[in-house]
Amino acid sequence: MREAELVGQIQAIFARTGKANLVVPNGDDGAVFTSEKSVVACADVAVEGVHFKPEWSSLFEVGRKITAANLADICAMGGWPNFLLVTVVLPEKYLSGVLDLAKGIAYEADLVGAQVIGGDVSAGGELSISITALGETTKPLLRSGAKVGESLYVSSLPGLSAVGLFLLGSGKEIGTELAKKAVLQHKAPTIEYQKYRDSFAKLSSAIDVSDGLVSDATHLAQASNVRIDLNSETLRRSELREIDGENYLNWVLHGGEDHVLLGTSTEAVPGFIEIGKVLAGSGVTLDGKEITAGGFTHSWN
Repeated sequence: MREAELVGQIQAIFARTGKANLVVPNGDDGAVFTSEKSVVACADVAVEGVHFKPEWSSLFEVGRKITAANLADICAMGGWPNFLLVTVVLPEKYLSGVLDLAKGIAYEADLVGAQVIGGDVSAGGELSISITALGETTKPLLRSGAKVGESLYVSSLPGLSAVGLFLLGSGKEIGTELAKKAVLQHKAPTIEYQKYRDSFAKLSSAIDVSDGLVSDATHLAQASNVRIDLNSETLRRSELREIDGENYLNWVLHGGEDHVLLGTSTEAVPGFIEIGKVLAGSGVTLDGKEITAGGFTHSWN
């Protein structure tokens, strides 16, 4: 199959009526859109063997997962996603499944009304998907906005994706509804986008929890020059206790890729859970005691 034919099939999957501010849609050397608000841009990449395993995830799930990571970042900035640019490095062995990949991207984008407006596809030896997301905001939410005296809130307790990864890697039977839920969350996270959007007016700072609760709380604390103290009593209410009553708190504290929204506020945030306080000082503590970040990080030897 030639590139032009493949691109045509992919464009058909991404075709939408188009937003009012989309002046030039997908099909030219570049798309053109207008905006009267501040534009938020972010990018993420998923690489075979690093971010997903084809033996565990369908290409439809991979498409959803990489798209969700980008949409969550836009929301963490207090923005709403509008457009996506998608670039794929496609080995020949995945040619038959690339349309499923595109359908996964389109499915997740449709959840927020975002539209793919361009990108590129190239042959290569390893499947890689890179997405740039573009959104709009009237007031950006920053990591540096947390203030002493505020409370720390999270959209839901994290750790499901880490449990899913553990279960897939262990070869254990995935029999319970909670175990199935965890595996699905790892393969393609379910994100409560509208709940995030409804929280923007309440939050003073925010961050997407992608590397782990402690790791990302540390980023927020560093940017705001404060100390964040996590409350273990609240975190121990996690449903993950059913999976492993001894080690579940480690998943809550250090598991990544759930893409829950973490933020601070002076008042209760509807639908969110209060899990800590913002105090004077630096770093992150658990019940007042220092805790070291142990979430995911890339490394090069």
